[in-house]
Amino acid sequence: MTDDEARTYPPEAYADDGLLWWDHHDQKVVPGTKGAVPRMAAWLRWNVEPGQRFSTRELRDALGIDQEHFQRRQRELRDYGWRYLSAKEDPSLGEQCELIQYGWWPGQGPRPRRQAISAKVRRQVFERDGGRCVLCGRAAGEFYEDGARVVLTAGHVVANSHGGSADLDNLRTECRRCNESARADTGTAADPQAIVEAVRSLRRADQRELLDWIRRGQRTRSKLDHVHDQVRMSGPAAMKAVVEYLEELERREGGREAR
Repeated sequence: MTDDEARTYPPEAYADDGLLWWDHHDQKVVPGTKGAVPRMAAWLRWNVEPGQRFSTRELRDALGIDQEHFQRRQRELRDYGWRYLSAKEDPSLGEQCELIQYGWWPGQGPRPRRQAISAKVRRQVFERDGGRCVLCGRAAGEFYEDGARVVLTAGHVVANSHGGSADLDNLRTECRRCNESARADTGTAADPQAIVEAVRSLRRADQRELLDWIRRGQRTRSKLDHVHDQVRMSGPAAMKAVVEYLEELERREGGREAR
């Protein structure tokens, strides 16, 4: 007896042919269930709750799939509203993933149209936003406080699962952690009083700016921030020219102070 056979599922977990949604189905009887992605979605919907963990190996074993590109198919779940953390966002997870929220699964009806973001549009989004997450301000290659490296992605303003398009106007640069909105969605946020104390320690001007960021839903950036991004993304030759110019200014200032 398999684990699925030993476990009792509610009626909604079964398709019209009497089989569990993640089983193999006759496509004439139960269309839209062919392929790894629908089966993964269905299994996760009825076997893992938000806040719980699962692994790619667990998914493989449950579905009996050993495809070479299984992990790529798993990542495609995000295109259908699924949210989960992996070791890329939280190194402490190791080989596990943490489910954040359910997305589409076959029992909800036809699979929503997937709107892939082209490499050209993704590049335009990153260039427009200065190669930084518009929510936390971190750039690709920088590090979080826990030592994990920042990875950027093009996030939807209006989610794809809610009808949002993959057009430039509906996309913004986000780091993987902000894109997953992990803290807000899992209820693992820091102690509110501790956060208020941190805010209280700021200068009044910084408190006003913080309030403005929160109201806007993203941080505003100074002229210095924008010029730094231009320098950072300009290439080795321009970077060298800027460093030489600034170091020459520094030498001149040092010479004047010594007189």
